[in-house]
Amino acid sequence: MKKHLFFLGKAGTIYYSWLMVLLFISLIIALEGNKAIMWPAVIIGSIFLVIAIYTFLCSYIKEEKNSLLLKLPYKKKVVLTQKPQKVASWHAFYIYHVELSKYEAVNYMIIQKKG
Repeated sequence: MKKHLFFLGKAGTIYYSWLMVLLFISLIIALEGNKAIMWPAVIIGSIFLVIAIYTFLCSYIKEEKNSLLLKLPYKKKVVLTQKPQKVASWHAFYIYHVELSKYEAVNYMIIQKKG
């Protein structure tokens, strides 16, 4: 079963910050322009949408047979050697922590119904 996720921590903060920079630049250009349609704003906004959709589609954890695969948009698929640990949960939000290697760990959030 494939579950889409939002990755957290340092990597998530940096990744989503750069994504938001595109959105804010697009909005600034659109609001500061004096034409009805500001094509640079439309192009940058389109780039933001494409990257946001790509991020959502390429951020998932998938259970295959007896292994777990973790896919992040900036990284290849990683086969997890250990099961993710649930750190916290609140309503439909679940936060997990998994160590990919000795030096790298990932925190991620999944939104799903309880039950």
